[in-house]
Amino acid sequence: MDDVAAAFGVYCPNSEWNGSRYTNAATGVKSDNVLLVYQDTCIMGDPGFYMGNAQVEIPEKYFTVS
Repeated sequence: MDDVAAAFGVYCPNSEWNGSRYTNAATGVKSDNVLLVYQDTCIMGDPGFYMGNAQVEIPEKYFTVS
């Protein structure tokens, strides 16, 4: 995930990215080739700022919701 976030950062400087591997809720198996990615949200204005939501870790219990 760190490499993906760094690559996205080239095109969206100053924003942060986070994510994890997709988990199949029925089997609990994490995918090797699918990432769920989310970007920090920018609040426009003077001055603009980022919400910091890319620093929030998704609780494990949400990976098993079906």
